[in-house]
Formats: sequence, C-alpha cells, structure tokens
Amino acid sequence: MDLESKIARVKELIAKREELDAQLGELLGGAGRERRIAKCSICNEPGHRASTCPSKAANAPN
Repeated sequence: MDLESKIARVKELIAKREELDAQLGELLGGAGRERRIAKCSICNEPGHRASTCPSKAANAPN
C-alpha cells in the first residue's frame, strides 16, 4: 500500500469515527467534552499559562 492510499484510508476512518461519535452523542444525549480555559499557576488569571504570564515578566529580576 503506497503512502497516498494510506492517507486516503486514514481520512476514511476519521470520517467514520466522527460520524459514529455524532451518532453516539445523539443516542446518549451527551454533549462533547468541554475544554477548560487555561488558568495561570502564577497569578491565577484565566486565558494564559505560567509560561506566558505577563506578571512573570514584570516580576523578573533585572
């Protein structure tokens, strides 16, 4: 099986999986998983993580 055939098969399987997931969601009445909003462990503000915290840069020693 060449690479293009493998890629096409992977795409088929992904489409089937998405279809099955949608059907299961309808049958079980469940919504998809909700993503949590990132919360910084330095300043406890939502929307970013410690590695990108603006407070971290402001409090950094010179």
